Amino acid sequence: MIYTQHRWFRSGANTLLGHLDVPETAGGSLGVLIVPPFAWEDVCSYRPLRFLGRTLAANGIPALRFDLPGMGDSSGGALDQGLLEAWIQSVNDAATELRAATGVQEVAVVGIRMGAMLAVSAAARGANIQDLVLWGPSATGRAMLREMRAFGAMERLGFQIGGFLITTETQRALESFALSALPAMGNRRILFLSRDNLPADVKLIQSLEASGATVETAIGTGYAAMMEGIPPSGINLAITEFFTKTLPHNPDAPEGGLSRLLEERPAKAVVASEGTPVSETVYRINRSSGAMFGILAEPEAKHHPTEWCILFLNPGPVRHTGPNRMWVEAARRWAAQGIVSLRMDLLGIGESDGESLLTVDELYRVEMLEQVEAAMDSLRSRLGVQRFAVIGLCSGAFLAFQGAIRIPDIRTAILLNPRAFFWDPELDRRRLTRDAVKKLGAWRDWRRLARGQVPLEHIKRALRRAFGSIREAQVGPHRQLQPEAMANAWASIERSQVRVTLAFADDEPLLEEMEEEGQMPPETSRVRCVRVANCDHTFRPLWAQKFIHELIDSELHEVLRESRVNPTDEAREKQWAASQK
Repeated sequence: MIYTQHRWFRSGANTLLGHLDVPETAGGSLGVLIVPPFAWEDVCSYRPLRFLGRTLAANGIPALRFDLPGMGDSSGGALDQGLLEAWIQSVNDAATELRAATGVQEVAVVGIRMGAMLAVSAAARGANIQDLVLWGPSATGRAMLREMRAFGAMERLGFQIGGFLITTETQRALESFALSALPAMGNRRILFLSRDNLPADVKLIQSLEASGATVETAIGTGYAAMMEGIPPSGINLAITEFFTKTLPHNPDAPEGGLSRLLEERPAKAVVASEGTPVSETVYRINRSSGAMFGILAEPEAKHHPTEWCILFLNPGPVRHTGPNRMWVEAARRWAAQGIVSLRMDLLGIGESDGESLLTVDELYRVEMLEQVEAAMDSLRSRLGVQRFAVIGLCSGAFLAFQGAIRIPDIRTAILLNPRAFFWDPELDRRRLTRDAVKKLGAWRDWRRLARGQVPLEHIKRALRRAFGSIREAQVGPHRQLQPEAMANAWASIERSQVRVTLAFADDEPLLEEMEEEGQMPPETSRVRCVRVANCDHTFRPLWAQKFIHELIDSELHEVLRESRVNPTDEAREKQWAASQK
């Protein structure tokens, strides 16, 4: 059996969230620290690295995963000064935390991309860590920045990669960050993994060998799959085998297993939002099918009872931190204003139990709404919450919409780029067919075809889709939206007087279908549809993130204003005040 404890710990000025996976029975003298990559790679690899930690624990090795300063659920942000130094320091502090929590004598490290570079730098500066597994690092920060720029966009404060800002100050620090000349590293063993079949950084390997370390190299098969959320089981076993080769028994291990020792630690932290202290607590919801994980953000100074709660739902398979970490920022901002929120992971996502990877069909099952209701029941019971605002992107927006028309206590729903209101497994296939027909009819594509600029295979694929569409049209045109279901949904929203806000990027297929099929929402005071031009599905440009934050704030302020004068609120406040005497 594997036990997981979620724990905050200090690193300099920051409070970091860690997830410690331990075996039921202690006995080894080695623990492993997993240092994540940066930004979008961290988002993609989060769930696979959770399974790496559990694989290590299943083989008797405690493993600690953690969020770097300014990332995930840890405190701080991209605008912090000295961020690179804080990242390096956090590796040493996390290793110290792992020793203190488990009693292991030695700590080894698995670092991925930027995390691998931070681990090497920490070891070179004297951090008390031993063997290293380095997956896909570069010898210099300049080389990594060069690759990031190929995928990033310039911003006024620096540049952003995958929706995450790298400030000019952090950029300069990375430009001068080099591992090409390392001090003596002792007799450390290092396993150097490439990213699939991409060549490994030879300069870094040579530098590591020159430092006195024993370096093994291997092809890191599964890196690309990991960036799609698929656990690389083969590499996980190879990493485990690398550490277990010389795993000695620890005679000083605590009696009765580590789980009894760990249960005594509370999982709570105080972070700041614009100078206002906010309390964050690990929130677990136990169900027969597994435990759901969440982070509850509350005002540190509680002056009145809680009636409202904001629920932040998973955007697709992305964990509870949300797109571009937006849920963390919004939750803390509203907790500082006195409103509690729960950013939660549904089963099979992020830190919750369940499958390693959910399919699109599984993400869009209306049965997933039962998990949202379970969270709401828990919040009612524990906090006395009565009304909910639900915010979601993509599949999270689908669930927010379904909740708005089915659950009376949801009083407002903010839907960001929903792909569907009612799921149909054939939806994506029909969208691909429609796009193929449109492209086949584009004059510029015919001109490219005449010039021989379109590959033959592309022509065949487009024709197959087009003829399939023609055959479908002979039976009768198929509407992507369901008119009767949509009419009933809008009528339900009007009856219950729930507020619904839709925000769409210009190229979203659902928005186009709503316009083409005459299914735009009714123009009432309860439904609002907003278009956000020149951005993508997850609102990665920083200006788009700012716009969405302002949209969330304006909608929440309005629904709170509507509910401010309510006798039920006054009665509950008197009851709460009486209980405090």
